[in-house]
Amino acid sequence: MAVGVFDNHAHANEYTGFGAGEVARRFRAAGGVGLVFVSLLSWSIGGVPGDRGWVVRLYDHTVRNAEVARGVGLVSGAVVGVHPAECVRLLEAGWGAGEVEEFMRWAVDLAARYVEEGRAVGMGEFGRPHWPVGEGVVDLCNRVLLYVFERARDVGAVVHLHLERRGRETVDSIAALVARAGVDPARVVMHHVEGALAGYAYARGLSPSVPLGRRGEFEDALKSGPVFVVESDYIDDKSRPGAVIPPWTLASKLKQYVARGVLTEEDMYKICVENVRRIYGDRLNI
Repeated sequence: MAVGVFDNHAHANEYTGFGAGEVARRFRAAGGVGLVFVSLLSWSIGGVPGDRGWVVRLYDHTVRNAEVARGVGLVSGAVVGVHPAECVRLLEAGWGAGEVEEFMRWAVDLAARYVEEGRAVGMGEFGRPHWPVGEGVVDLCNRVLLYVFERARDVGAVVHLHLERRGRETVDSIAALVARAGVDPARVVMHHVEGALAGYAYARGLSPSVPLGRRGEFEDALKSGPVFVVESDYIDDKSRPGAVIPPWTLASKLKQYVARGVLTEEDMYKICVENVRRIYGDRLNI
């Protein structure tokens, strides 16, 4: 029996690309059955960093994307949050660290409310910059992350993380924060995880999400077995073609892996059904 494809992390933006409807239709036509839409950068939809009204618009935009996908016949949910790049932008604009932290905590509380009210399935992508930043920025982001995990624990939310790629050090730092907050680690998604670290992240109880657009990462992840989910991380921006693969290419690639014997149908079921259920539980009917 053929297993449909689930894309665990994608974006849609009608201002710069196809928009959720066309993305969802193309994905479904390629064999997709479900995808999670995650909030973009606030300024990618015309917003202003640090503006609370724009955060509300950003979250609502993400929720609408998931609604559109469900209307096309896909299983879909929204993950809402403020990207760590916003912290950096605000600090560069002259905001104090305390002001940025207060704003981010407000954004976390708002995301938790969306989950509590059933409008979103998760919070994200919160996290740390993946590019070099000062220690003070990292400390600020870690304080925000701890609060994210505490609020996720309170409302039973999934969390999608944007992180640097520093091997086991990154995984261990997140596992420590998760344990400190007392949140279920299976609901903490290491978005865009290094393929070679998928097994280690899973062993620490976390949920690794492997990008299919990076050469060799899927194969590296599979060496530890089908213990991960997959993602396109599609940004839906026609000015950046090829930056990441679209969901319909992700679907085609996975089906090709099965046809070539790289993946078994059982592996596909584990990756696109069982592991998705492990993360989202009854918040997504996959």
